[in-house]
Amino acid sequence: MKLNSQTPEKKDYQSTLEVHSIFSTIQGEGPFCGRPAVFVRLAGCNLQCPGCDTEYTQNRERLNYVSILQNIEERLMSTSSNANLIVISGGEPFRQNITPFCDFLIENDFDVQIETNGSMQIPMELSQLVTVVCSPKTAKLHPSALHRANAFKYVMKAGNVREEDGLPLQALDHRATPYIARPHKSFRGKIYLQPMDEQDVFKNFKNTKAVLDSAMKHNYTVQLQIHKLLNVE
Repeated sequence: MKLNSQTPEKKDYQSTLEVHSIFSTIQGEGPFCGRPAVFVRLAGCNLQCPGCDTEYTQNRERLNYVSILQNIEERLMSTSSNANLIVISGGEPFRQNITPFCDFLIENDFDVQIETNGSMQIPMELSQLVTVVCSPKTAKLHPSALHRANAFKYVMKAGNVREEDGLPLQALDHRATPYIARPHKSFRGKIYLQPMDEQDVFKNFKNTKAVLDSAMKHNYTVQLQIHKLLNVE
């Protein structure tokens, strides 16, 4: 498996957004799994996870909100899609100032989901209409992420499980001591378990078996990357 070599980047406070790519697809993970969506993948991340399979560094372009919306509409037209779900991913979306952009999308009648690693501050001003899915990679999360996340997603590798709660010790081979962060004890949303894709059939089989065993024992929700099963981006 090729290790991720993309350089970590600091927070970006500018009002425009650095966009890596915009594409129409099926959301393959989390609470909107199976729903047609347009992904706005933002450039850059504050972490460097060796097992990350997402390219988020190259070919970035700084765009204003209207330009991004035009790009979204072009993707919808080209695929004859009526999707109204926008998924903001990365990289790490909260590395940039995305709150006004989320408001802009909501004003234009879109549903919005954000995928975050939870290590950066989630602004209090972020609309409660936005669904935040946190996939921890570090031992500690920013307190705002613990309280704002609507769902948690954990990527699991066989042999890397804490028996007490059935959740991974690390995710995507990023270092975390003693293990990656857990939801707050009062959290009542869904916790998704997803097998790590190591691009190896035998390893992936073991990872999936570990996810199934843990989900059955601890009542977590099994999550597969169905966009890969459907052979879409």
